[in-house]
Amino acid sequence: MEKVTLKIDNAPAIRFTGERVASARSAENLGCWAELALYQTKRGKYICHSIMRTIWDGGSDQFDGKTCQTLEEVKEFFGHDRLAKELYSEASIDDSVEVE
Repeated sequence: MEKVTLKIDNAPAIRFTGERVASARSAENLGCWAELALYQTKRGKYICHSIMRTIWDGGSDQFDGKTCQTLEEVKEFFGHDRLAKELYSEASIDDSVEVE
């Protein structure tokens, strides 16, 4: 485990001791791309982190994050798009809905 500090826009940074569980990165599209990362703290909480990167002059990267108690909260943060599903697959998170 390592000490991690994650930058968040318009909020305090998130600092914790833990490890990265999974990550996913979209392809660059017109100079922009997304990076997702899921961490787990030494006490079992989940830390979600999302970065929208840009290489445009005058543009700036956007950082978002959240501390979650459950995997349901993690899925609420990341959603269910293709990139989120890639992250869930790497983290062995079931992203299905059971219907009876």
